[in-house]
Amino acid sequence: MKKSPTLLFAGMLASAALVAAPATTAHADLTTQCVGEAGAVTVPGDLVVPAGESCSLDGTTVEGRVTVRKGANLVVTDGTFNDRVVVQADGYLDLTNTTVEGRVRSNGSYGTYASGSTVGGYTESGAGELVPFLYAEGVTVDGSLVANAGELYLSDSDARTVRASDVVYADVINSTLTGKLEVSNAEFGSNVCSSEVDGDATFEGNAGVQLGSGSLFGDCDGGSNYFGGDVTINNSTEGVQVNANIVRGNLAGEGNDPAPTGADNRVRGEMQGQFTDLEPAVRTYARKAPVDHTAKVKSKMADRKADAVKAADAAGKAAL
Repeated sequence: MKKSPTLLFAGMLASAALVAAPATTAHADLTTQCVGEAGAVTVPGDLVVPAGESCSLDGTTVEGRVTVRKGANLVVTDGTFNDRVVVQADGYLDLTNTTVEGRVRSNGSYGTYASGSTVGGYTESGAGELVPFLYAEGVTVDGSLVANAGELYLSDSDARTVRASDVVYADVINSTLTGKLEVSNAEFGSNVCSSEVDGDATFEGNAGVQLGSGSLFGDCDGGSNYFGGDVTINNSTEGVQVNANIVRGNLAGEGNDPAPTGADNRVRGEMQGQFTDLEPAVRTYARKAPVDHTAKVKSKMADRKADAVKAADAAGKAAL
């Protein structure tokens, strides 16, 4: 019996669908696990570091998403990640001269260290029992940097908007922000030194705030900051020192106890509230935190990285 043209055409379409579907599904589901060390190879899909394992990459390109599972470690040098990176609870991420096109998302991780790298953005959710950290030096953040927990230290870096709330501290040193800076409820305060913030800067309910040189957090080389908008500091509990800053908008705030001190500021707008008659500091306020915010986090970072590199070396060549 001859088949009708309609039936033959339908059969051809069904055969084509059966051939094409597996290739598309296989590419979408392609996931590579990394345990050990790998070099200049390209991973065409997603990359996962399994829970409790360590992966060390040098010159590696990953086309898909990167996930660092619970308690795992990923140390990367000269890498290129074309999607986002997710670091789960107690995971550790270490980036040197590496590009991440998407966001780095920390879900209650141990911490993230980045040096000489570029990331699409950063988010710390703080969804964990640990005190996570972001220690970034010489880093470009193309998008926003948002921290809702932990320790935030940004040095010699560029970013857009930085928002830090309920953190241990938030320090911006010798860096440039093209958007806003917002810091609230920082347990050990915020230090902005030798930096440029093109938008408004708002500090609310922090332990202490030091803009420019001062004694709350130690000396600040260079000292002066430039603020392109308003600077507002409210309800600080352990002192506010504002010295040798340029503020194109208003400098204002209320509810700071002790009252703010400062000198040699150039304010293009108005000095309002407690900043109307700003006077130089006459004493150093005692603080609960060490003067050097970075000492403890540097120790945590060095220990975890050393353990991660050692574990990856012991695991040998990763099957990428």
